[in-house]
Amino acid sequence: MKKIKLLLSALLITATACNKIDTSKDIFDIIFPVEVTPWDPEYAKTVVQKIYVEKFTGHTCTFCPDGARKLKIIMDEDQTVIATAIHCSFQANPTLYFPNDFKTPMGNIIEDKFNIRGLPQATINRLPSSSTTWQFDREQWGKVIGDVDRNNVRAGIQLQCSVDETKQEIAANVAVTILKELPNPVQICLVLQQDSIISWQIDGGTYIPDYVHNHMLRAGFNGNLGTKLTPDGMVTAELKYSTIFKLSYKNSFPNSFLPVVIKDCSVVAYLIDMKTNEVLQVEYVHLHE
Repeated sequence: MKKIKLLLSALLITATACNKIDTSKDIFDIIFPVEVTPWDPEYAKTVVQKIYVEKFTGHTCTFCPDGARKLKIIMDEDQTVIATAIHCSFQANPTLYFPNDFKTPMGNIIEDKFNIRGLPQATINRLPSSSTTWQFDREQWGKVIGDVDRNNVRAGIQLQCSVDETKQEIAANVAVTILKELPNPVQICLVLQQDSIISWQIDGGTYIPDYVHNHMLRAGFNGNLGTKLTPDGMVTAELKYSTIFKLSYKNSFPNSFLPVVIKDCSVVAYLIDMKTNEVLQVEYVHLHE
C-alpha cells in the first residue's frame, strides 16, 4: 500500500525533547485513509481488557438455547464480555419447518477457518483449545473466560457509529491505540450484528416458533478477517490508528429477506493478531445509543 502523506519525523523528536504536544502524523491509504497520531496516555490508563465470544449456533441445534442461556449469565455478570452469534453448519440450513436462512458467507468462512465441529461451540478471543481447533463447548466457557489474563492489555479500541437511513449506510469510526509493542501483524475487523430476531428454534427437543435470536451476525464491514492498519500490518506502541469503514445495508446484503432493524443492531470491532489468530481487544456500540 502507498503511504500518501508523511510529515517530518523531526517533529516527533523535537516535540518529545521539548515535552510539547506532538502533532505529527502519518496517513496511510488502506480502504479509507488511516491516520496515525501519538497516543493519549490518559486514555491508555482507562483501557480494560475485553473478551470476544463467537458463539456458533443453528436453529435445529437442540442444545444451542442452553448455550445461549449460559452465555447470557456470563455476560450479565461480566460486562466486558462481548458476543456474536454465528449461525452455521447443517444445523442452520433452512428446512420445511425452519425456512429462514441465517447463515452468512462471513460466518461460513470463520466456521471453516477455526474448525468448528458440533454445536453449540464458541471461540473465546480465538484462543486455541488444541493443536487443531479453537472451539470450546458450553461447559467450558465460564472457566476459559475466567482464565483470560486481564492484566495483559495490549490495545484499546474506540468506536463511534452513525447511520444514514436515507442512504441505508452505516459509518463506523474506529481508533485503535497500541499500548504495548506487538510482534506480529494485526488487522481490525468490524461486523454488524442484530438482536431480537424472532424465528423457530429447537430447544431441548421442543419446537419454539417465537424464539428470540440475539447477537446474530449479519455482515462484515471490511472483509471476513478485517484489514490492515498499515501497509504491512505492523503497528507501533504509543500510537493511535484511526479510520472509517462504511457498510451499505440496502442491496446485496446477506439474508436480504431479513430486514436490518437499526434499533436492534450493534457494531463490533476487534483487533486480530494475524499470526496467532488471537483477538487482542474488542469493542462494540449499539446503533440506537
